[in-house]
Amino acid sequence: MFGPLEIPVALFTANAVEWAMHKYVLHGLGKKPGTFWAFHFHEHHKVVRQHGYYDPNYQRFPLGLHAQGKETWALIAASVALLPAFPLAPWFVGTLWYCAFNYYRVHKKSHNNPAWGKQHVPWHYDHHMGRNPGANWCVTRPWFDYLMGTRVFSEQGHRELNVLGLQALPAWLDKLLPQPGALGKSA
Repeated sequence: MFGPLEIPVALFTANAVEWAMHKYVLHGLGKKPGTFWAFHFHEHHKVVRQHGYYDPNYQRFPLGLHAQGKETWALIAASVALLPAFPLAPWFVGTLWYCAFNYYRVHKKSHNNPAWGKQHVPWHYDHHMGRNPGANWCVTRPWFDYLMGTRVFSEQGHRELNVLGLQALPAWLDKLLPQPGALGKSA
């Protein structure tokens, strides 16, 4: 429909969905034991706190009926549901497919390698290891946490270099963006 202009819209949409799913589904509906979504709050969070952000369950086959398998199946189901829209908005849908894959890749890598996670996705590290698990809902980029005012910094946590959550930006762009501490809250 709009060609490559669909890419930034899809990136923004994916981050919004990531934020909302984490906050309202995984931590909202998921707080009730026995529901499909309870795996996240009752299994993943518990294991991660016990192992200093490491989640050994990511060593399992990704398509089982366990926490990581349910995460994978949900991403696959959402991606399949987008298939009919592909002919209408291929750039948008293709970008959302990339975002689903990237979400799984980043989430798994961060919990398999806590030092990498602390450095590259500090907002997610703060979600699990900080004092406020009711904040920092984003995993791949902190955009919606900043927009919604839910980015909360841990006292001794690593901080992202910029509000886009990117490792390095050109100096001219870095000067245009607000500093992360100016928008986030300290715990």
